Amino acid sequence: MHRENRAGSVASYLISRLEELGIEHLFNVAGSYCSGLLAELPQSPRLRAVFTTYEMEAAYAADAYARIRGYGAICGTYGVGALSALNGIAGAFVERCPVIVINGGPSSKQLQLQIEYGIMFLHSTGPLKTDLAVYSQVTVAAAVINRAEDAPSKIDEVLLACMTHRRPVYIEISQDLWHQSCPPPAQPLCVPIDQVNYDALSECLTEAVARLAGARRALLWAGEELDRWGLQDDFAELVGVSGLPYVTTLAGKAVVAETTKGFLGVYDGRFASLDVQEIVEKADLVIALGTAITDFVGDIVAKDYGCMVLASNGGARIGHHVYADVKLRDFVAGLTERLRRPAVPASWVSAARQQQNAVADHAEDAPLTFDLLFAHVPEFVRGKRVIADTGLSLFASAGLPISAPGGYISQSIWMSIGYSVGAAVGAACASGQRPVVFVGDTAFREGPQAVSTLVQYKLPAVICVINNQIMGIQQFMGNPKYYQSSAAQPDYYNVLPPWNYGALAEAFGAHYARARTLGELKRALGQAAHVVDRPILIDVVLDPKDIPTVVRGAIERSAPEEIHAGFEGPLLRPSTR
Repeated sequence: MHRENRAGSVASYLISRLEELGIEHLFNVAGSYCSGLLAELPQSPRLRAVFTTYEMEAAYAADAYARIRGYGAICGTYGVGALSALNGIAGAFVERCPVIVINGGPSSKQLQLQIEYGIMFLHSTGPLKTDLAVYSQVTVAAAVINRAEDAPSKIDEVLLACMTHRRPVYIEISQDLWHQSCPPPAQPLCVPIDQVNYDALSECLTEAVARLAGARRALLWAGEELDRWGLQDDFAELVGVSGLPYVTTLAGKAVVAETTKGFLGVYDGRFASLDVQEIVEKADLVIALGTAITDFVGDIVAKDYGCMVLASNGGARIGHHVYADVKLRDFVAGLTERLRRPAVPASWVSAARQQQNAVADHAEDAPLTFDLLFAHVPEFVRGKRVIADTGLSLFASAGLPISAPGGYISQSIWMSIGYSVGAAVGAACASGQRPVVFVGDTAFREGPQAVSTLVQYKLPAVICVINNQIMGIQQFMGNPKYYQSSAAQPDYYNVLPPWNYGALAEAFGAHYARARTLGELKRALGQAAHVVDRPILIDVVLDPKDIPTVVRGAIERSAPEEIHAGFEGPLLRPSTR
């Protein structure tokens, strides 16, 4: 929806375009280079600024916001701000989250003084266009705007790239341009329709259907790109039409409701539950849709490369045959049409799949463990949005039943510890669903001040900090023998000093509860259920030796050292665009 006034500025033009994309929150740390843009925001009827405590928090918030609303935006200042946010934007690039990075740049006078007299402008590293060079590596389009008359075309070009490729983009605007005259958008942004190579698509689908007809134990493996490209309903229809059972990646967890018929669980390689691993290993055809292939799931690639169908927006691969011109959306739609017939019961998995066991009874004074915690939170998280940080709790959370599509968020491809609390800011702004965060104490210490942002904007997130005073995931990956012997000591660099989480919550203005036993956990969740005006930090105290069962089982199942050994054809490489 465009503004009716004919006069405008560079700032108002950009704001209009952000509003057009459905963005209502601009995450930022105020800086002088972007003050002109921030000064214009109060004139917007829809877009508001959300001030975070540091730039990486803003990037994490915009990432989560984009997962829910389609697009997110972050605003910062040159050098110190943009480079501080870089890790969060790199994660958004890898996980295909379309975040718009708006960077205020030096004025023309500042540039002239540095070029002619060597007077470095504020936050300069010395070389010119440092931020542009860096961000070009983690965006699909980047532009520097030094003239007001260039703003409309360059802004539109970059935003269209964001819409086309569903990945981050970078817009740098000189600080002296924000208030300069600029006409409002003349027409809506319109993404060109992709040309379909129907011959390649038909050949690809024919080969896929032939493979499927010859398979006795086929299954679907749903990935995160189905969510990023808005193909949730398309995938649900494919499941219904084909009658095939399906698993998801951890990044693709809850791409459709996990109550959907045919859902078997999350497959994340050796960290998956034993019954899911057994089913996937017995499959004679795996159809991976929008799935990022990382070393966490390298086992299945090493074992089943020749009998795997892999479709993503970078193309499709059937065994060693690559169809570079076939897009994910067209493949899913085409396969659904080819398979329209009465649903075939997924009987082959019935014997292999273990039934969900009822939660065992425990005394109220039973010490909490990872398994006990995640066995007793499913009812509490129902109707809320789970956000799991990188760490032991990430893999423990994979088994949580999520009944709503999109009800689970993790950064399980890039895996930057500390993502979750900043992401909770963005998720809470993006929708009415309450975020429930599971974060290890190591990851929490990466950015605890994000709790104050939740307090400032009255966002009632539930932050469950796993307090075991050890870098558990690092200990597991580096020296898992610590978890196999009661006498073993942790590596010294993985031991954390104690924190007073109650005092920390009080300092930020959040509610607080502590849970060492099952009874205390129940009371803490009961307290959290009645908190609606601010976040609550639940201090979940666990023994340092405790580890989720799914992770303990992975100790004996090492990943293949050389995934590509013996392959005659290329793995379908992820597109940078």
